[in-house]
Amino acid sequence: MFKKLSHPMMYVTNLDRAVKFYTDKLNFKVRFHHPEAFASLYNEEMNCRLDLHPTEADSKDIGFGPIIYFTTENLDRDLSLLKSIGVKTGEAKSEGGSARFATFWDSEGNALGLEEERK
Repeated sequence: MFKKLSHPMMYVTNLDRAVKFYTDKLNFKVRFHHPEAFASLYNEEMNCRLDLHPTEADSKDIGFGPIIYFTTENLDRDLSLLKSIGVKTGEAKSEGGSARFATFWDSEGNALGLEEERK
């Protein structure tokens, strides 16, 4: 089903400020930055991708940790498989030119992500 761990995604209230923090303080480099959608950063020394996604200041998404994303070769197939085994899933989508992705939830209500690898 899943191929590998893709990346953590953190919600932020100020995308530009967060990008500056991670690039200036933690040595991440910008791979992609769409001010209204998200930013994807990468740290070569850690071989680590981190995505930042804007949300409202009062959002319940802030302060509850990252969402872990897994990769898949076929998003539609794996969403169908998850649904068939009783896992709650969201709809596939793309934002700001991103790869297709979807959210699904574990037994405790924690959001997890599934991202389709680009060919």
